[in-house]
Amino acid sequence: MSDKLNVLRELAIPFPVTASFRRQARAYASQYFTQDAQERVYFKTLAVLVADAYFRLLGFETNIIQPERWNAARRLWSEVSDLELPGLGNLECCVLATGQDTVILPPASLSNHIGYLFVEIASSEKEATLFGFLPAFHPETTDTEVAMAQSARFAIADLQSMDDLIDYLAQQETSSFTDSLTEIVKTNDLTREFAEKKITYLRNWLNNIYEADWEPSMRDLRSATCKKKLQLAGQVFEMQLSVSQNNDKLIFVRVNVQCKNGSLPRGMQVSVPDESDIYTETVNEAADLISIPLELSSGEEFWVELRIGEIFMREYFIA
Repeated sequence: MSDKLNVLRELAIPFPVTASFRRQARAYASQYFTQDAQERVYFKTLAVLVADAYFRLLGFETNIIQPERWNAARRLWSEVSDLELPGLGNLECCVLATGQDTVILPPASLSNHIGYLFVEIASSEKEATLFGFLPAFHPETTDTEVAMAQSARFAIADLQSMDDLIDYLAQQETSSFTDSLTEIVKTNDLTREFAEKKITYLRNWLNNIYEADWEPSMRDLRSATCKKKLQLAGQVFEMQLSVSQNNDKLIFVRVNVQCKNGSLPRGMQVSVPDESDIYTETVNEAADLISIPLELSSGEEFWVELRIGEIFMREYFIA
């Protein structure tokens, strides 16, 4: 046994397999038709239940209670045995047989999970060992690891330890928190920007209330359209917004921009916020109109930006 394998053994986590786990695993496995499938699913399910109990013991949030998980007919991915860690992703729970020295994984699936947790289940089925893990992505991947990933065969001794797994998950939590914080900062920046600008309330149009600089051009029982002239880079453009509402929650908006004197200039861009990103339409060839449809929540803030080179302007709206 190699030194690395000895270290993995020393850092592995023994964990009891309770009678309740065995009953749940048998009940789930019985939904499969063949004896081979039932046996595979039984042990995979034990691995998931053990991993779930272990991570909850450490204070991680897990999610295996949804009904779809325990209905084989509704699980399109059949025997997949993943444990969801909300906010982090999925860990695939793989069963190790006693004395097994390699694991084989399909290379294409490496990008679908946080990684793979390897669980050894004793022949008595009353105890399991959380042995090690393999990350789906690793920032310090070596040439050897890349070669192994291409062949999809990994030596047991090349797995990372359970201590490494906890460190890895902690890094994922930090990254997730940083992403959330970035979103909060972006939202606050947008709120401050709106507080300093003139706002057009689109729902007012549906009630026949219009701001002085927006000219009504069309309306019916469910929709209203208004237009406004804008000057940018020495040219005059017309922005037209059509607003409709089919229920109490969603506002449907179509943004149209056209030039009052011929085609839109090449390179001109019209942008709107798109969740955490920005959606941009660019004039790359002769065009008379840019049209962007939006689906917004009632009360949602957004803007429309017109840009030519470094010169731009924004109109601010609340749906």
